[in-house]
Amino acid sequence: MFNFLNSAVLIAAAAALIPLLIHLFSKRKVKIIEFSSLKHLKEMQRRQVRRIKLRQLLLLLLRMLIILAAVLAFARPASKGGFIGSHAGVSSVILLDRSASMQRQVKDGILFDLAKKSVGHILESFGQSDELLLIPYDRQVYFPAGERFFSREVAENVLKELTPGYGEDDFQEAFNKAVKLLSGAKNLNKELYIVTDRQLNSLPEKADSLDENASVYFVDLPVETDGNCGVVNIETGGQLIEVGSPFTIKAQIKNYDNFSKSELLASLFVDGIRVMQTEFAVGGNETETVPFRHTVYKPGYHSGWVEISDDGLPPDNKFYFSFKIPEQFNVLTIDGDNSGQLIQLALVPSEQLARYWSVKTVTPDMLTSVRLRDYDVVVAAGISNLPSTVTSQLFSYVDRGGGLFFVMGSDIDKDYFNNNFGSKLDITIDEPPPDNVSGAGYYTLERFDYSHPIFKAFDVFQKDSLPTLKFFALAKIKDGTGNRDLAWFSNGSPALIEQNFGLGKIILLSSPILTKYTDLASHSFFVPFVIRTLEYLAHDMSTYELNNYIGGSVFRTISGEEAGYSTIQMMTPDNRQYGIAGVEKNRQLTFECRPIDMPGIYSLKNDNKLIDLFPVNLPAKESDLTTVDFDRQKTSLGIQKSKILPYEQSFAASISEARFGRELWKIFLWAAAVLLAVEMLFARDSAKQTEEQ
Repeated sequence: MFNFLNSAVLIAAAAALIPLLIHLFSKRKVKIIEFSSLKHLKEMQRRQVRRIKLRQLLLLLLRMLIILAAVLAFARPASKGGFIGSHAGVSSVILLDRSASMQRQVKDGILFDLAKKSVGHILESFGQSDELLLIPYDRQVYFPAGERFFSREVAENVLKELTPGYGEDDFQEAFNKAVKLLSGAKNLNKELYIVTDRQLNSLPEKADSLDENASVYFVDLPVETDGNCGVVNIETGGQLIEVGSPFTIKAQIKNYDNFSKSELLASLFVDGIRVMQTEFAVGGNETETVPFRHTVYKPGYHSGWVEISDDGLPPDNKFYFSFKIPEQFNVLTIDGDNSGQLIQLALVPSEQLARYWSVKTVTPDMLTSVRLRDYDVVVAAGISNLPSTVTSQLFSYVDRGGGLFFVMGSDIDKDYFNNNFGSKLDITIDEPPPDNVSGAGYYTLERFDYSHPIFKAFDVFQKDSLPTLKFFALAKIKDGTGNRDLAWFSNGSPALIEQNFGLGKIILLSSPILTKYTDLASHSFFVPFVIRTLEYLAHDMSTYELNNYIGGSVFRTISGEEAGYSTIQMMTPDNRQYGIAGVEKNRQLTFECRPIDMPGIYSLKNDNKLIDLFPVNLPAKESDLTTVDFDRQKTSLGIQKSKILPYEQSFAASISEARFGRELWKIFLWAAAVLLAVEMLFARDSAKQTEEQ
């Protein structure tokens, strides 16, 4: 059975009729003249004519066969299962897994290095006429030499440069890409090689259908491991980070093995120095929480990681984090009913913390002598009203990028509020808080917007219970739709409302904070709530950074002044440097940071000045080294027939035996040459006989 690898050329086979057409149209008619004296030669003439006609027919047939053989040679005929000719061309795709799990340590070394060695053996089976594509993949499929087939030499160069990755395994995308490429391949033989650790987590949910004539090979890698433990997360418990105050980090360490492990070591590193080490044990398939406690003594950016003892998969033995302690804030408090004193005590309970918060408290009548631009944030606490000139100054301050925290007082002038702040906050006071408060009943804070930066640090309350904060009297307000509510009272009215104004922000607490109206100030929730709110309004929050993972971009927002409104430099954990440009909005620049291709601490700098720091961690999915057998992997891919290439054995013989088809173009080309030689001999003899006659 023949197949033609270049079947379009077969149209040229019609050229074989050209000698026949020439013969038919060049045939001459002979006029017969009878000579009586030559009649005895007629019998001899008939014999000679028959011989000449036979030679002419043979020449005609030879010329037609020469053309036909040449055309067939260019059409590249191939036979299935033949034993003559050169082997049919091959189009192959090699899928090489380079996800983080391929960095596991096995008896013979690192699994990825063994996989590269196996791919090298596969490449030895390809010839000059073959085409192939080596696809190294982890979370995303990419093509180092372009999305096209190339030669064995190119594949060998790509293989030589490959290193293991740290991303998740996206085998489904890689397989579907291979199916698409093979469907458009030009060669008769189509092959797919799969080189992976067969991780259970990587099984595709739905795979495209592969051509049933394609040969599929699975490379059997030594995926054994002695078990794996990984640091999968860090819990901070919603703590505020302050200079000189201890903070707690709880590392979650998961054992992916069925057997318990003991006498393991876990270490805490901060700013590159190991500051604490502890021993722990963890049961089979269980997670253990290991606490650490540390204190830092200067503000700014800090980073660190939790590290456990070496095991079968080194990359997940570290979990990175970073945090920021802002520099000193300048806060102006406008105190109308003594609630400003409560705000000041929350910020500066002792002189030792005055270096972090610099708070100046003034009464409303002192505002005319204050320069608002000297302060990072302004607190209007319990004021009744302000002069129109001062109110205009406050709005100008916010419009230029300042932050205003407005705490409603018990004697608020509702007309002043509605005509000034109400229109900006899209809120109206119908009745201020009543002056007579019995304390017999109370409202509580029912819920918070935990997606907001102020409350992200308090999401621990979602797991346990909300603090019972009592409010004995509330103002009656109408909330519009042009703002963002951040917290709600038990009667459904908003407790905390945010509104952007120009380049700045205004946040309203819709209840007085004096002890007559609420126990908020006596609750442990009050201090972190005030600090987080003012840090947010000052555009400089103390934050933990944990949940950035390999495989995508990380977006960072930095003030235009700090970033210099220009291209900044991103430094990777292995000291590679990339220039990245930001997108500006409201004097803030958002930077898309990439490539994010390895775990560790990444930094952003402007003229060698550190302006941001963030961690990137290994996806927890890659820590589970559970593997599946080949039958299950075949089923998930919808593959009916395949062949397993044994580890540490020669692949060439197995691949050659399985390849079907032999190309026969050389045979047809030689046949055309032989026929041409025979035709030349016949043509010379015919010409000689014609001359003799």
